[in-house]
Amino acid sequence: MLSNWRISFEHMLNSEGGFIRHPSDPGGMTNLGVTKAVWEEWIGRASTEREMRSLTPEIVEPLYKEKYWNACRCDE
Repeated sequence: MLSNWRISFEHMLNSEGGFIRHPSDPGGMTNLGVTKAVWEEWIGRASTEREMRSLTPEIVEPLYKEKYWNACRCDE
């Protein structure tokens, strides 16, 4: 199967939106759909609100590709 990674990633970004820090959100601080906990696991250290706010699609794309797309074998 030909990869449709790019268009899938763009659709996901359109759905997830930007930075959110809402008290009733169980995921806590989130940007582009990436929670602070997932980001910290990915980078291997604690993260700040400033860093979370500065995430861009280019920065989070490798995380999504490896942790979700490749893990689910979406190209197969």
